[in-house]
Amino acid sequence: MLITAIRDYIQLQGRANLQDVARHFRLSTSAVEPMLNFWVKKGLIKLIKRDLLTCAGKQCSTCISCNLDAYASYVWIE
Repeated sequence: MLITAIRDYIQLQGRANLQDVARHFRLSTSAVEPMLNFWVKKGLIKLIKRDLLTCAGKQCSTCISCNLDAYASYVWIE
């Protein structure tokens, strides 16, 4: 099943962002995200979101061009 393949991919990689997982499985991010969230709820994967302070442009008080979802990582929990 695809959902277990996604789990196995994160386990093998150790850490991956949403776009990497979607690209690997040739799916949209909106299709992959619910499957990743399933494993987050099960406690096997942890979602790590970076805050505004890690913005690459360091202009977060005025900038709206950063896609902060791109900075979210899914990490395998051992």
